[in-house]
Amino acid sequence: MTTSTPTSDKPDTGPHETAGPPLRGDTRSIPSHAELARTLVGNGGIATLSTLTDSGHPYSSIAPYSVLADGAALVCVSSLAEHTQNLRRDPRASMLVGEATPDEIDPLSLARVTLIGAFVPYAPTSTEIEAHLVVHPFARHYVGFDDFSWWRFDTLNLRYVGGFGFMGWASADEYASATVDPIIDHARPMIEHLNADHADACTQIVQHLAGIEAASSATVTAVDRYGMTFDVFGGPDGTQIAIGRVAFPEPLTSPDQVRAASVELVRRAREQAG
Repeated sequence: MTTSTPTSDKPDTGPHETAGPPLRGDTRSIPSHAELARTLVGNGGIATLSTLTDSGHPYSSIAPYSVLADGAALVCVSSLAEHTQNLRRDPRASMLVGEATPDEIDPLSLARVTLIGAFVPYAPTSTEIEAHLVVHPFARHYVGFDDFSWWRFDTLNLRYVGGFGFMGWASADEYASATVDPIIDHARPMIEHLNADHADACTQIVQHLAGIEAASSATVTAVDRYGMTFDVFGGPDGTQIAIGRVAFPEPLTSPDQVRAASVELVRRAREQAG
């Protein structure tokens, strides 16, 4: 994997494990595994829990979760549930959160994160309960029942998998300090537009800004606050030759800024092309 000095002020977060085509361009501008995990966990959703039975075997179940201000997951579970009984014996557990799977996409190519740690009983504030109910309004029917209790998940570490050959670990401190990326959840229509209407511009960007002069075509695969990622194709048979990464001039704070940042990348690429 090659690296270059990023044009954004994002700190170096270490190498990403990758297999297959080499990463080229502003590789240090790729969001950290902790940032990608925090973005995937978001404000809440449905997680697969793995708790330990009294025989020590993993027991899988699902639970709705919301997220506290420090990034910790919050669940409200019934005392009748097997996972609750397991947690009362042994609080160690893991949570699996995955990206939604469209029918036409290989699920193994999509993002998922396994958080490893322990659940602890928790007394949420009224504000935290209301935030949970915004994500899971149906929970209003049971959160006040005596046989339901609140637990927060304290992360020890995590394993993020972003698809084939893109994965890595992050610590509890890295996860706690990470923030949700403001672009990723809104990126899909932007990606579709760039690939459908600006294919030539995408190729120029990877040729002149990612340094992949052999590129004959490129498709955008990701957009985040720090930049864009491309699948890059070339050679006589047009196979994939690289994964290209190009940083924005500065980190973005809103999806509304993506268009202007993209136009600036095209301008810079054409300027370098002469």
